[in-house]
Amino acid sequence: MEGSFKTSTSAQEPQKQLPEKPAVSTQENQPETKEIADSVISCPNLLCSINVSVTDSNNRRIPDLTPQNFTIFEDGVEQQIAIWAHDDSLVNFSLVFNISDYQPLKLMAQQTVRSFVSQVRSTDEVVIPQFKANREIVRDLSADKRKFENALNGISSNNKSTLVSLIAEAVKPTKEKRQAPRNFMVVITDGLSLSGTAADREAADAILRENTPIYFIILDDWRYRSHPANQSRVRRTRDLLIRIAEVSGGQALVVNREDEISAATEQIMRRVNNQYTIGYYPTNEKYNGVFQYFSVAVMPKDKRKVKVFAPLGYYAPDAAGR
Repeated sequence: MEGSFKTSTSAQEPQKQLPEKPAVSTQENQPETKEIADSVISCPNLLCSINVSVTDSNNRRIPDLTPQNFTIFEDGVEQQIAIWAHDDSLVNFSLVFNISDYQPLKLMAQQTVRSFVSQVRSTDEVVIPQFKANREIVRDLSADKRKFENALNGISSNNKSTLVSLIAEAVKPTKEKRQAPRNFMVVITDGLSLSGTAADREAADAILRENTPIYFIILDDWRYRSHPANQSRVRRTRDLLIRIAEVSGGQALVVNREDEISAATEQIMRRVNNQYTIGYYPTNEKYNGVFQYFSVAVMPKDKRKVKVFAPLGYYAPDAAGR
């Protein structure tokens, strides 16, 4: 069972034109038993490589899938699959914190890190750029409550940057770790440093161009949102985080209580550790820097209904190849 925390999968679009799901789904003209979803992507030399997670309706892994079970559409046109693999390779995780100086949420953030680190495989890399902490330091901090509390207090008291600025800075070293073919960012936040303004949306657009899946664990004990004057801001900032996660191929989970943390981290790890890598050469040759939409359909042999997770598309290179 996934727990009672909230999973957000759709949201009102902010004024900044972040990529949005097309009004007409590409699920038209396809069997009803296929569930279309979004896919995460990098596009070197025009080979689009997508990380796709597939589960059944109870979020359990589906074994024995083959390339013949997958179909890719870009702008409604079916693409030929050139690369397919059930990916169990090294993963590089970057953890980012953005928590206000409110002790109950700090304690929840510490518990979230401990839960997450305890589920990371020994072969995977975990870094916290704000601590300048590699895997060994992260594991040491997660095991020492006092050390981690002191480190987190240092971030809270010195942090003047907005959440999207922190993500934009942290995503750069994540991209540079070439030894990890799969890079993910996990952001633990209360979202209160965001305003939902145009500046935040511009920064979010730049983040999405890095093509790194971003997972948000949004800590919310209802304290801030209980004031009617704050509800509009919470809704705007929550919607922005949902859009960043959705477009990048990640996920936004809202955690209200400590007993929901383990289920949230387990859901993220289940998706990351149950992925397929699919590659194709787009037939669409619009080199204009514009966001190109694609979708992935999966039809198992037994034709059961499945859940497919990944991003909405990719930014095409411009005429100069950027």
